[in-house]
Amino acid sequence: MRYIFLAFAFIAFSCMKAQNEGDVVIPAGQTSIPDSAYYKNLEMTSLTIPASVETIGKNVVDHCFKLVYIAVDADNPNFKSVGGVVYSKDGKTLILCPPGKTGEFVVPAQATILAPYAFRSCKKLTSVVLPEGITEIPDGAFMGCWGLEKINLPQGLKRIGKHAFDGTIIQKMNMPTTMEFIDDEAFVNTSLVEVNLRVTQPFELGEDVFSEIHVTRLNVPAAGLQNFKKHPKWGKFGRITPTHSYWTVKLP
Repeated sequence: MRYIFLAFAFIAFSCMKAQNEGDVVIPAGQTSIPDSAYYKNLEMTSLTIPASVETIGKNVVDHCFKLVYIAVDADNPNFKSVGGVVYSKDGKTLILCPPGKTGEFVVPAQATILAPYAFRSCKKLTSVVLPEGITEIPDGAFMGCWGLEKINLPQGLKRIGKHAFDGTIIQKMNMPTTMEFIDDEAFVNTSLVEVNLRVTQPFELGEDVFSEIHVTRLNVPAAGLQNFKKHPKWGKFGRITPTHSYWTVKLP
């Protein structure tokens, strides 16, 4: 009977261990989470950050596709967690979204800053709603979001960083009139087929900003058509047409 009891106890313990093996808890006292700390941890489902952590590196949970929730100790003076997403303590900066998030994600109105690579490898997100007040989409912000079909670029946005949308499946992009610069390869490896502008003068582009540029339509106001066609980078679009063309999506 004693051996049977021990056997059942071992099975119960094993099951409990298996059930909780995806929960990763950073030890109290640790002050930083280095770059790529948990890269490709394919079993992690939750991550708990203690009060002692002062800095969080880049791509710390990249390719952790089962990670759905990141908790932050309430006593941490630098960061907090809302809905499993990590923000600065004041809520103004979105630091890290777990790659297991699904469907639509609405960035809170007070979060007007995105950290670089904040949504990297969130492949199950289908749409993201950005609030007014965001002026920059930083490097790699949505890189590897393979399921991302839709995102709004709010008026006031000025800059899009390197590889910001690399690997997304967004097909149409409406650029606000406040845009000033799009950095290198921001839209490479995407499904982009149409870019819509409301300005008559080209703004600055980095290198190889768009992939398949020869098949992507660029729609601009008729008054600026020649300005874009003559531009050394914008002019590489295969089709540059007036925004009143029938296929143009409605601009906000």
